[in-house]
Amino acid sequence: MSSYQFLHLSQVNGVWTIHLKRPEVFNALNAGLIHEIRDVAEKAKASESARVLVITGEGKAFCSGADLKSGVSDSDLGAVLRSTYNPMILALRGLDKPVIGAINGPAAGAGCSLALACDYLVAKEGAYFAELFVQIGLTLDAGSTAFLMQSLGYHKAFELASTAKKISAEEAQALGLVAEVISEENWEQRLKALGEEFARRPTLALALIKRELQKAHHQDLATVLEMEAEAQRQAGYSKDFQEGVSSFLEKRAPHFTGK
Repeated sequence: MSSYQFLHLSQVNGVWTIHLKRPEVFNALNAGLIHEIRDVAEKAKASESARVLVITGEGKAFCSGADLKSGVSDSDLGAVLRSTYNPMILALRGLDKPVIGAINGPAAGAGCSLALACDYLVAKEGAYFAELFVQIGLTLDAGSTAFLMQSLGYHKAFELASTAKKISAEEAQALGLVAEVISEENWEQRLKALGEEFARRPTLALALIKRELQKAHHQDLATVLEMEAEAQRQAGYSKDFQEGVSSFLEKRAPHFTGK
């Protein structure tokens, strides 16, 4: 199911999967693709049937970053970010469902930012990450400043940003960015299983976890404790919590509905 020009969207049993569909330019981001990614994220947020969003690329790359070959339409790059990239990243981070980044190949520049905006990353053998901005005289954008600091700390973030060093899938896993490195032959099967695993999890609890983790990075402990208490109050009234307790007591697998 897809009515988009630059990506393909499938919806199967609560798993929404985006395939970036510009393989001829290694899935480089143009205004159209950026808008479509944002649109899918917003539709997934509004949909009760969506349980998890998976983002991957067609062809050899995940995403090679901004489509520089098409030219820079506005010399005010800040305005470009505010009108295109930033709303896309905020839509993904604000999506109250888990976003899985399935990094099937190079994730470079803003493509690296797109990958890091996801909540759970897996990478195919041979994939790599690279913050290439400095090679063209630019600073980080599309959220990479925050994502690298949150995940790696100042010195490693500065190293990657200032050197444009490529990080292999295996190195990214060792750094804690990537949860799994998957072989080519197991890629499709594992992605399907992973999407189904997340779709079976309690969506409300995952949404609260996602929101708390994003806020906690900037808060003092007392504020975090109160935030956790309020989030747990909401989770405690959920049908998923009732089902979780019942399944535990009845010694059976839970059936979560995200409510």
